[in-house]
Amino acid sequence: MAVSNYEQQINSIKKKLQQKCYHHFLYKHIEPPELDVDQILFMSYSLRDSSLTVEEIEAYIMATMLANLALETHENVSNPNISTKARQLNVLAGDYYSGMYYNLLSEFHNIELIQSLASAIKTINEHKINIIQFNGENLNFYLESVRKIESGLLEQFCIHFQTPSKYINFFTEYLFFKKVGKELKLLIDGNFSLFMKGIKSFYFKNNTQPSLEAEIKLLTDIMQESKEKLDDMIIEMNALPLLVNRRINELAGSLSGGF
Repeated sequence: MAVSNYEQQINSIKKKLQQKCYHHFLYKHIEPPELDVDQILFMSYSLRDSSLTVEEIEAYIMATMLANLALETHENVSNPNISTKARQLNVLAGDYYSGMYYNLLSEFHNIELIQSLASAIKTINEHKINIIQFNGENLNFYLESVRKIESGLLEQFCIHFQTPSKYINFFTEYLFFKKVGKELKLLIDGNFSLFMKGIKSFYFKNNTQPSLEAEIKLLTDIMQESKEKLDDMIIEMNALPLLVNRRINELAGSLSGGF
């Protein structure tokens, strides 16, 4: 599929998701959800050779995105900077998205995918507990939990549709790379991050307060290592759409200041 065709499919799914998610009352009080177009792209790519109809492909991708939105929206409940009303509405919005993902798959009688996504949600929540309980002992364990949280639903979607593991590994690493880039921006902007709290608990013991420059270097080093992994993976995968390479370069430049 050409780049323009992937972009058309992504835009079509994104537009339908926005229409499906819209709720006048909720959006008067909370921000509309941000849709991760990269995950839409990866799911579209995973189904490029499937025998599914366009309607089925779009429905399955939208359902997975809705499940992801439900998780992310429920995560906003812990934000200390929002009002009690906004917190309550985030709970309602998360339940709203969760119900829609289930109903959408039920319409297509795809019980197996419902079970697959439910399993992924359970795993993601377990890894969120790992993040909260992290005591600074094993950084690799911590970062693996971050990877699972970021890509758990996408990974399960790909496994369900029998996507080769080398692509799943690439998608997972890409979303991790993207996550660390977002965390770097939060750090530079002076915002608190549970992710960064965990990183500091490993590198700086006894409540030592590092400089901003030291914290930035920690994240850029993690991004550098992740980017190198992605570059190695790309060499082994000569069939990735050009759009993916373009997105990696955009992230490397805009989120990390370039490598």
